[in-house]
Amino acid sequence: MKSLTLAFLLLYVSLTAYASEDLLYEEDLPETERSRFICGSEDLQGGHFKYCYRDPDTANDSDIVYFFHGLGGSEKTWHRQCLGTKMIQDWWTLRGYRPRIVSVSFGPQWLMVENKRYPLITYFTKVVMPFLEKKMGGLQGGRRHIIGQSMGGFNGAELALKKPGMFSRVALLCPAIATVGPYASDREIEDYIDRTGARRSLVTKMLRISRAVFLDKKDWDNHDPLRLMKNYSSSKKPRFYVSIGTSDGYGFQEGSRLFTQRASAFSFLFSWVPVPGGHCNFKRIGTANFIMGD
Repeated sequence: MKSLTLAFLLLYVSLTAYASEDLLYEEDLPETERSRFICGSEDLQGGHFKYCYRDPDTANDSDIVYFFHGLGGSEKTWHRQCLGTKMIQDWWTLRGYRPRIVSVSFGPQWLMVENKRYPLITYFTKVVMPFLEKKMGGLQGGRRHIIGQSMGGFNGAELALKKPGMFSRVALLCPAIATVGPYASDREIEDYIDRTGARRSLVTKMLRISRAVFLDKKDWDNHDPLRLMKNYSSSKKPRFYVSIGTSDGYGFQEGSRLFTQRASAFSFLFSWVPVPGGHCNFKRIGTANFIMGD
């Protein structure tokens, strides 16, 4: 237990040192909207996390949508982004689709990994998910979906690909999927910046955060979303929706496109939806319809 607590503490300290505002504008949550979500924090089996989930009494569908926020966000990001994810929920409401939504946070910056330093995937699936789904009344025959934004897109891809058969639809919005890793050479990093048009300061930050989490190149290769599909071990494959700005400041548009190409090569169903703009732009209504199954 103590080792797990230390792992979460180290993860929080090492990543929050480089916090920044990469998310779309967030506004204070109106009282009427706030009353539909139940938020709290929990200490379980050596780990600490915060969460918000939709009051099950206000839902009309058994699906559960897990939302993973981006860098600098929180468990409240889902319904605070007036120009972003809140538009997805508003569209669902207009269409009469009210799934159970749950947002989980381990701090402003965290990565869904599974290594000796941070055994987070096991903790999330074995401890956090059962705890929260019990509060929402269980799965009730519904499906689990993921919406991940930026850093949360990386987290969503990791969870969906490392836990075969657990999730049905996975929307990766401006996902932090790069074609350069934390242990790349200086030449490879320079080529990446030149090729993608990424901002050097953002690439430096991305690599610095990654180096604080991944133990070595082998560990990174074991988590690289572009490598995970070939090891997927279930016939029940999630369907992916990938939407990103074509001028992403981190250069993630290249990795996102390659991710869909790998999806095609390994017979995953997917939608590739690039849009004009930088980080973090994505198709709002398209994302909403994708999760609904339209």
